[in-house]
Amino acid sequence: MLRSPDIVGQAIKSGVRKRLTAHIDYHLRNGYSAPFIQVDMKITNACNLRCEMCGQWGESGWHLAHPTEFIKETVPLDKYKQMVDEISGFKPWIYIWGGEPFLYPDLLSLLRYMKEKDLVISVVTNGTKLMKYGEELVEIGCDILMVSIDGPRDIHDKVRGVKGTYDKVLAGLNVIQEKKKKHASLKPYMIILATVSKDNAKNLDEVFQIADNIPVEGLVAYYAWFQTEKSCQRHEAIMQEKLNTKAISPRGWIWNYDEIDTDALVNSVKRIKSRKWMFPYLFAPDLEYEDIPVYYREHGNLFGYRKCVNPWTTIEIMPNGDVATCRDYPDFVVGNIKEDNILNIWNNERYKKFRTILKEEGIFPICSRCCELMGW
Repeated sequence: MLRSPDIVGQAIKSGVRKRLTAHIDYHLRNGYSAPFIQVDMKITNACNLRCEMCGQWGESGWHLAHPTEFIKETVPLDKYKQMVDEISGFKPWIYIWGGEPFLYPDLLSLLRYMKEKDLVISVVTNGTKLMKYGEELVEIGCDILMVSIDGPRDIHDKVRGVKGTYDKVLAGLNVIQEKKKKHASLKPYMIILATVSKDNAKNLDEVFQIADNIPVEGLVAYYAWFQTEKSCQRHEAIMQEKLNTKAISPRGWIWNYDEIDTDALVNSVKRIKSRKWMFPYLFAPDLEYEDIPVYYREHGNLFGYRKCVNPWTTIEIMPNGDVATCRDYPDFVVGNIKEDNILNIWNNERYKKFRTILKEEGIFPICSRCCELMGW
């Protein structure tokens, strides 16, 4: 990716903001923030898989109880284009996820429009639609594809809840590699996302070998995000008392993390770190070997991650246009892009109130297992 100045520039800008200037706003500006450097777009609630550890569609996923109308909610393409016009001047990073983003019917048209505005785009996908859309993604110039792989065929399909998923993903990645060669294109860069579960903990290194064989440009291994009954109860009380909001989303992330064999996982990580790979990788969070069992046993242990500045750096847009203050826990809504300019929403009274309360609390109980706090 160092061969792409636009991505390097965005990464530098993001690093400076998240590690330096956002902390100045956090401490000194009473809930006000300089413009966001990233737009997270949950473009659809719908998904064609049922991944066992997913807080949306897993065994306890919070979307399971929602009506069909909720699942089908989307923002029209024209409204998204209007939003892009509002933000294109300062060029934030665009991060698109779901659900499964390729179930949004106008995704490719939106990506094309964003690239016309010289925006850097990452798309997180389960990879099942890449065979169909791979060549167009290359032609559009989509910057980064983040694709989930959880192990070899049997393990991946079990984790993802649908047989045949692994073969579709690998075929789609191969299509993209072929089309990149055909068009002499570096993009999209492909990053594998691997999430630890009870099924792959003992052989997580097999995911790395698959990534090496494709090959890809990077890999992120997540120790998995989860909640407990205690963390949810404490968070619900704070949200009700301080923000007059009923928090329902965190309970979708309660799953039996005790089923993970942490001794086997530690051995997997040791094998991974003992080898040379063709791609850079990182673990999220970055833990010492002895801390890996602690991560699952002590939910409140922060391992030094004590401050979340994400609400000062990143704006979160939900499939119906709502702007929430957290990607995975979007219970507190501060506005809607179908009703107001996104720049007006960013520093309105509700947003500033949330930032103030978050600063007062330090972090919320659910934050101790969250990608925005402990990811990168």
